[in-house]
Amino acid sequence: MERKILKKYKNLLYCIKISIILLLSAVSIGASSAYAFFENQARYAFKHSWLPMLIDESPEKRFQAMQAFLNYPDWGLPVLRNSIKSLETENLSWQIGMLIGMLGDQTDVPSLLKLLPKLEDNHQSTVWLGSMQRLYWKNRIPDGPPLKLKGMTINYFGGKLTVENKEKTVDLKFRIENPAYSPRFIRVSAHFWKTSNQENLPSKYFWLPAGGKIESKIHSKFSPVEHTNDVRLDFRIWEVGLNKVLLHETFKIKLNKNSISPNSN
Repeated sequence: MERKILKKYKNLLYCIKISIILLLSAVSIGASSAYAFFENQARYAFKHSWLPMLIDESPEKRFQAMQAFLNYPDWGLPVLRNSIKSLETENLSWQIGMLIGMLGDQTDVPSLLKLLPKLEDNHQSTVWLGSMQRLYWKNRIPDGPPLKLKGMTINYFGGKLTVENKEKTVDLKFRIENPAYSPRFIRVSAHFWKTSNQENLPSKYFWLPAGGKIESKIHSKFSPVEHTNDVRLDFRIWEVGLNKVLLHETFKIKLNKNSISPNSN
């Protein structure tokens, strides 16, 4: 008799144990589903409500939107990153660039840099540059092998460049290599001397991945001064965020040639 009672008692405990496990599993699944639903709703709100509010006419709404992105970066940052991949130029805003600069990392710099030439407004460009600089210096690794400038050529259009020419269109082509094990965010500038306007060309910005290289060109127009046989070119590279020049090379460009590989001094 006692054995039967003990057996029933054990069976009852077993059933209770199974019931508790099933109940806890159901609660866990329910909580997980509820969180997933809430997460989807939050992402929808960031994309369709908070993101448009960043450029709202109301300062209060813009402030609320900024606070939402800053308080919930896990949901807001992916929305910001996706927005700069799909936004039209006229919809770009400095608020998006600033928030990515505060919440993102170095991997965001190339995406921001790609859109920089499309920002005509000086204030927008300044904010985006500041954001890229902030992201770059978050995880910058100092030192490493120096950058290498290679393949410098000057292409002239419309015949030979001579002193008698009033103005010439030129393309300054170059290649920069980064042998370091970390990326470099750089600014490039070029300045022509012995020309009538002594043109200081606008700076260009580049993201050099670790062990990578970039090939680019700078388009310009100039005319040489009289009584000269060459034009001088100063080419400089800065690391963004530092005043010290990483690389400075001077070239003499001989006249009366259509395409020139300038001689370095």
